[in-house]
Amino acid sequence: MIDDNFLKEYSQILYKTERPSRYIGDEFASYDKNFDNSDVKFLFAFPDKYEIGISNFGHKIIYDLINKKEGFLCDRIYAPDFDFINLLDKYNKKIYALESKRKPKDFDVIGFSLQYEMSYTTVLKMLELFDIPLFSKDRNGSCPIILAGGPCCANPYPMIPYIDIFVIGDGEEVNIEVLEVIKNNKNNKREEILKKLSEIEGIFAPGYNQRAKKRVAELTFENHPKNSPIPHFASIHDRAVVELRRGCGRLCRFCQASHINLPIRERKKEDIIKLAEEYTKNTGYDEYSLLSLSSNDHSKIEEILTELNCHFKGTGISVSLPSQRADKFSLNLAKLACGERKASITIAPEAGSQRMRDIINKNLSEKQIIDATISCIKNGWSKIKYYFIIGLPFENMDDIEAIVKLIENVNLICKKEGLKYPNITCSVSIFVPKPHTPFQWARQNTLFEIEEKIKYLKNQKNRIKNAKLNFHNPFVSMLEAFFARGGKKESLFLYELYKNGCYLESWDENIKKEIYSEVEKKLNIDIEKETTQELSIEKKLPWENIDFGLNRTWLMNEYKKAYKEISTIPCEVKCSNCGVCTNLKTKKVLDC
Repeated sequence: MIDDNFLKEYSQILYKTERPSRYIGDEFASYDKNFDNSDVKFLFAFPDKYEIGISNFGHKIIYDLINKKEGFLCDRIYAPDFDFINLLDKYNKKIYALESKRKPKDFDVIGFSLQYEMSYTTVLKMLELFDIPLFSKDRNGSCPIILAGGPCCANPYPMIPYIDIFVIGDGEEVNIEVLEVIKNNKNNKREEILKKLSEIEGIFAPGYNQRAKKRVAELTFENHPKNSPIPHFASIHDRAVVELRRGCGRLCRFCQASHINLPIRERKKEDIIKLAEEYTKNTGYDEYSLLSLSSNDHSKIEEILTELNCHFKGTGISVSLPSQRADKFSLNLAKLACGERKASITIAPEAGSQRMRDIINKNLSEKQIIDATISCIKNGWSKIKYYFIIGLPFENMDDIEAIVKLIENVNLICKKEGLKYPNITCSVSIFVPKPHTPFQWARQNTLFEIEEKIKYLKNQKNRIKNAKLNFHNPFVSMLEAFFARGGKKESLFLYELYKNGCYLESWDENIKKEIYSEVEKKLNIDIEKETTQELSIEKKLPWENIDFGLNRTWLMNEYKKAYKEISTIPCEVKCSNCGVCTNLKTKKVLDC
């Protein structure tokens, strides 16, 4: 129950804020452990709004694992919206952790989830709200250890001045080991604790260790949550989640997630079924999602869905799957996933031309894309979603035209076979070069180049009237690239943005171009020039001391193969010798 004293103290703020349910806690299925009786207190800080953070699956894993350990407590805090911050300031009140209502600086560790580069300024503002010095060098023994994990830690350098330690790779075991070290060294100096933390495999502690190797966790039934806090209002992904597999052997050359999450590890069919049954029972959700970078690549995906559909028959509980892989498209799988709803099917061609699909290593033909689409249309799906990327390395305007031709070809077949044209929605994102991928050296297109490509596609609307094109913001994509491959100057840039009030920039409407222009002038930095340069393949990259097990020579060869338009066979089919299994002393796990 929410404490009466808290309600009295914060009632005016909660009454006046737009969504008080973001800030009250006391959700169904939250742990609410006793703060004072806990040996070590961990505050999970998500640098985005409540409805985004509470949907994050990694957040659910860490929250559950820590709270299951006797003596350890994990509480949560999300980035407050502007109105709540203003009300805190107006009434001279401090921000608090969601469940315990304690001040963030009362915790032993605060762990930030770095999912997206555009959340960096939010981290800085949250540290200010927490009354914790922004810079690691300014913190003393009374300050919590500031930890960060998530995909952006693949290149920690823009955030190094502000974070004490980074978790590299899977966090299931590492976070528990961090808390054990803190528990056993409570009376030691801060510097001594950081030194001991730097000795944990999977921890990068700037100033204490020079290199860090990715930690790989085994996917077990025990380390998967069977319950999680239910938000007071609909969140972004308001459903139960079961993780099918981690890692992706497709090795698309632009995709950071597939490379930094290797090796492929599939969860056992029996565990997946049991987890779906328990999670929905414990939470009351009427929908569950089977989560993976490539769900229909799971060795037993059709068996899993068949058994789950049998179990949930007549209950009103449905399943959600991410996009279909066109080369492994199965009509039976589509029917199992969608049941009678047939709302929409999502397919990810990524590129319109075969040439570009070979360059990005998509291992997908136009025939496979069209066959999967037509099969859906024939079987009652009227809405098709496509994912495309523009601005990819070595792309030309013929490749952009090929996106239009692909949709035209679908329509032509529909006309020949007497089928009604589908309603097609194309989500068009812009290539961002990411560390630890074969395209980490590639240049990003200039804003002019991207705008010309977008303009061209928009001008073809009369040829594909049944298709709606949605484009990602080119300016935001440029900023993502700037911070993704950033270093010391980018960390200074972040500080200037923070001082100028930048916050919640993961929401496009909060990004103020004029502030970026002012900071560019002040620091003599040209963001577009930085992002549109091809990096030297011969020079060592700043993030190469963060070891994800990938051999540098393999990444270089993949970049060269892209230039030559040569594909690499997925590692489920044949080992590509990327180095991960050998270097990290691990192996892929398939449920065969």
